[in-house]
Amino acid sequence: MTIFDYINSVLFTKKKVELNCDDESQFNLFMMNRWLSFYSNETVDYVNMTTNRYGNLFSLKQDQYNMLFNAMPALKFKRINYIKKLKKDDKKEEEKQFVPEFMSVKEYQQNVELSKTFSK
Repeated sequence: MTIFDYINSVLFTKKKVELNCDDESQFNLFMMNRWLSFYSNETVDYVNMTTNRYGNLFSLKQDQYNMLFNAMPALKFKRINYIKKLKKDDKKEEEKQFVPEFMSVKEYQQNVELSKTFSK
C-alpha cells in the first residue's frame, strides 16, 4: 500500500485498512497530515485541531491510522494538488523592481496600483 491508498481510505472511500508489517513502513503520520491539509482550507484547520494535537499520543501506527480514519469526515473526491515552494530565482525576479531613491518600496507599489486603476 502507498500513502495515496491511505489518503483515499481516510478521506474518500472510508474503507478501513488493516496495517501489516510491510505496510507500517509506508504509513507516515506527518505525510498523511500534510496531504490531508492540501485538500482544502477547512481540512487544514481540522488537521491542526485534531491530529496534530492528539496524533502523537498513539505509539502504534495502526492506532494513528484509526484515529485519522475516525476523526476525518468522508469528503467528496477531488484531485489533491501538491503545493510547492517558490524557487529562489522566482523570488528574486519579483524583488527586482526599479524603485526611485526618493520612494519607499511600499509607496512605489501603491503608485503602480493607482496608475493601473486610472489607466483603465
